Amino acid sequence: MTKTGSTSIQHALFTNSSILERNGFRYLTEWGENHATILHQLFTPNPVDIIDTIKLGIHTDEERRDFVKSKIDSMLEVINSTICETIIFSGEYWLFWNDSVNIKISQFLKEYFQSKGIETTIVLLVRNPLAWMISSLQQKLLSGRYRFHYDYFEERKRGLNGIINLKKYFPDSLIIKFEDAITNEDGLVGCFLKAIGFPREEIQSMNISKMNESRCMEVIELANYTESIEPLLNDMNVNPNRYRGDNWPLRDIKGIKFDLSYQSKEELWERLTETVQLFKENLNIDYTGYQIYPSSEQETYSEETIQGFIETFPKLSPVIQKLFLRFFEKKYAETLQAKFKRLYFEGSIPWKIYALYEENARLNTHLDALLNSRSWCITKPLRKIKVIIKRVLGR
Repeated sequence: MTKTGSTSIQHALFTNSSILERNGFRYLTEWGENHATILHQLFTPNPVDIIDTIKLGIHTDEERRDFVKSKIDSMLEVINSTICETIIFSGEYWLFWNDSVNIKISQFLKEYFQSKGIETTIVLLVRNPLAWMISSLQQKLLSGRYRFHYDYFEERKRGLNGIINLKKYFPDSLIIKFEDAITNEDGLVGCFLKAIGFPREEIQSMNISKMNESRCMEVIELANYTESIEPLLNDMNVNPNRYRGDNWPLRDIKGIKFDLSYQSKEELWERLTETVQLFKENLNIDYTGYQIYPSSEQETYSEETIQGFIETFPKLSPVIQKLFLRFFEKKYAETLQAKFKRLYFEGSIPWKIYALYEENARLNTHLDALLNSRSWCITKPLRKIKVIIKRVLGR
C-alpha cells in the first residue's frame, strides 16, 4: 500500500543488500530500489499510459515487451544463481490493482516460483484510511496535478476497498498495521524485516534512514505552484526545462506539516465508514475508534522554515529558482521581509541574498512598466530597423 513507509523500507533493503545476503535474504537490486514501476509493466493492462512508464522512455508496446523481457531475464538469473533462501520484491501500487491484475500476479507466482517449489508470501502494510487519504493528497499536490476536491477522495476510496480482494486471491497474505509498525521498538523497517523472518540482532547493524516524511505546508504550496506553471510532464512527455528530482531539495525544509481542516477531516471520515468496516471484517484491522484532532495552528513561516528556504535555494534548478522567487514575490514578500529583518542583521549573507531577491523584483517591475509603456511600443519599429541596418553593415 502506498504512503506506508514503503520508500524507507525499499531504501533500507537496497542499501543494506550485503547484510541481507549474508543472512540468506536477497533483495532484487537488479530491478533498482523500488520495483513498483517494473511490476506495473508486468501486470497492468495499459502501462504505456502511466506516468512512470513515460519517465522510463517507454512509448510503444514493443518497447514495453523488450523492457519486461530484460527484467524477467535478470530475475531468472538471480533465482538460478543465488544461494539465498528468500528473494524480496517490493512495489507499493497493489492498492489500485483490480481482479484481472491479481489473477496475473497469481499466475506469475505459480509460473516462476511455486512450480519450482519456491514458497511465496505477500506482505502488505495497511494504514488508517483517513491518514492515508491526507498523505496521498499531499503527494498529488506536490505533483501539481490535483486540487482538493471530494471526487479525488471517492476515487481513492474505491482503491482502498480494492485491498479486500487481496485476501480473496492470496488468503495467506501477511497484513501489518502501519501504526503498529512505526511504534515498534525496531522501527518500521525492523518490523517488516522481523515479519519476514530476518534475525533481529542483525537489524541493529543496518544503515536505516527515514524517507518521504510529511512535507512542510509551505513546501506543498510552492511545489504545487511550480508544477502548475512548469509541469514535469507536458502532453505525456518530459518537460525539457525540468528533470526528475529538480525540486527534491525542498523536501528537507521544516515547518508546519501538511494537513486538512478539522471540518474536512470529519466529512472524509464519515465517507470512509464503509471502508473502515471492510478493513475490520476482512483484514482484522480495526480503526473504528479513531479520534480526529484539529489541525495545527502554529505560526506560518517560522525562522526555521525561512532558514530552510535560504539553504535550499542554491540547490534548486534554474527554472525552479525562477518560479521560487516569483511565488514568494506574489504571495509572501511582505511577511517574509518582516521575518528576515528580525532574523538577520543587515549585511549578513542571508540578508544579501534576500536583498538581491528584492532588487530583482524591483527591476522586473520597472522593466514590465517600460515594456508596456506607450513610448516603448511606438518606437518598436524604429528599433527593429536599427537592428536590421546593423546586421547589413556587419556591425
